[in-house]
Amino acid sequence: MGIENLPDDVSLDENNVLSCSGEYEVTTRGIGYEFFNSIKKNRRRVAQYIAETEEIDTYESLLKRSVRTALHLKERNLTEDDVVCLCSYNQIHSCVPFLACMFLGIKVASLDPSFTHADASHLIKLVKPKIMFIVPEVLEMMMLAVEEAEINCELVLYGDDVDTNTSTPFNDFLEPHDDEDIFTPVEIDDPTETIVIFFSSGTTGLPKGICSSHKSIYHQGNLTNYAGIINSNSIIVLFSTLYWVSAVLHLSGTILCGAARLICRSFDPNDLWIYLDKYKVTYCFLAPIQGYQMIAAGRPDDIDTSSLTGLVTGGALFFSNKLSELRDLLPGAFVFQAFGMTEVSGLSTIFNLNKTKDRLLLHYRPASCGRPVPGFNYKIVDPENDTNCGPNERGELRIQSEFILNGYYNQDSSDAYDSDGWLRTGDIAYYDEDMCFYIVGRTKEMLKYRSWHVPPATLENVLEDHPAIKQSIVIGIPDEVDGDHPMALIILNESYQEEVSEEEIQEFVAERVNDTHKLRGGVKFLDSFPLTPTGKVKRKELKEMVVDGVI
Repeated sequence: MGIENLPDDVSLDENNVLSCSGEYEVTTRGIGYEFFNSIKKNRRRVAQYIAETEEIDTYESLLKRSVRTALHLKERNLTEDDVVCLCSYNQIHSCVPFLACMFLGIKVASLDPSFTHADASHLIKLVKPKIMFIVPEVLEMMMLAVEEAEINCELVLYGDDVDTNTSTPFNDFLEPHDDEDIFTPVEIDDPTETIVIFFSSGTTGLPKGICSSHKSIYHQGNLTNYAGIINSNSIIVLFSTLYWVSAVLHLSGTILCGAARLICRSFDPNDLWIYLDKYKVTYCFLAPIQGYQMIAAGRPDDIDTSSLTGLVTGGALFFSNKLSELRDLLPGAFVFQAFGMTEVSGLSTIFNLNKTKDRLLLHYRPASCGRPVPGFNYKIVDPENDTNCGPNERGELRIQSEFILNGYYNQDSSDAYDSDGWLRTGDIAYYDEDMCFYIVGRTKEMLKYRSWHVPPATLENVLEDHPAIKQSIVIGIPDEVDGDHPMALIILNESYQEEVSEEEIQEFVAERVNDTHKLRGGVKFLDSFPLTPTGKVKRKELKEMVVDGVI
């Protein structure tokens, strides 16, 4: 039997709209209710293996800590209109306040500990948290950011060495509570209400708060089971913090089916090889750069990875030749790409390991990022005439679903949708005759360095502060490993009297931005930029001239 004759629940209609008819559940009581009852049901199972300390954390222990934290939060009179922020690397307690907030129906927004002060300050001003759970490494930065935001925010610090004059010890939240044995989670009336706020950068350079609902978080968790990457016997590992939608997606997936997560503070390819064997990991999610580093490290001798059934990469394009190399290192495992978006709370397309057809297609279509999942409709739109494209025709991927973002937090979100209400992904894509999707570029100016968004406007604003610079444009130079290397194209200010070098400009920027935003593509001085009739810089033309070696 050929692939085309195998059973399939993915279809393409007469309007060139793709969908998947697979069944799915929708929560009616809220994600906190679903989490609480699933954790309680699986309380005897292992929830977390802590790689750094070799601790084993059961769901029973996780539930107790989360309930106590929820009760102590409740005493602070927080409501569903309030926001709690988290900023922690992965550790045994990092998901506890997240779960506690889910139990209470309180919105959560997470930051990454690698953020600069400017990043943290802007985001805190945006969401105005009432309380923050943070690691010691970011305490001073958060104190300053809270002061700049002019808000009253309690800082709760993980660890044993806590100055109670500046913060509250997280251990206080783990103290026994009289009501912990009778605690029940909040049952919400409307599952479309926002419960998690993710952050994503726009081309303006200012991050936006992406509002995800109870039902979208629940649906994404269930999709991991639907796609066959997580089940009740799974032990999974990934390295993203709760700032990333991938972390919330996989946390939800493990909790809803009682699976275990391996908790690692940071990524090291050599350690990962050891952990795959030591903990008998069944599933692994990696950013492309982490996959490349695994390949570069090479597979050690005497490592048993026979337990690993799936390894998925996401967040940026993973080159198919590299994917083949990674597959060679992991015989017996399905190694493939998936496509996700923060605006849909996680997975948008993936190959379903529970389906014979998908297992065959992921082998023969290594460049593809998967096929449609239940609950979503897809179309590829020609940006020139706004018509739907057929198979193998490139255009912008647009998605329709009850699970897409509620909008941007306290900001206008009208530009996120087209005139028919479909989400504009900003990604140039196509699908083939087997309805496998391929992402080939972006319509937006956003750059991506190792899965991190790098808004050109952010770097251009920094460059404007240099007295020698009259005008600057930042483009992305394609890199096989990293994605985009930001390059600054600069017109110098004629009135500036001192000499300035490209290296000086690079150093100027490096001193003022996060490591992910550095000008790894270099600096070029130009006399002028090509302009449109309305005076806008032709960014695409500039990039083509640089890539082609014209300038």
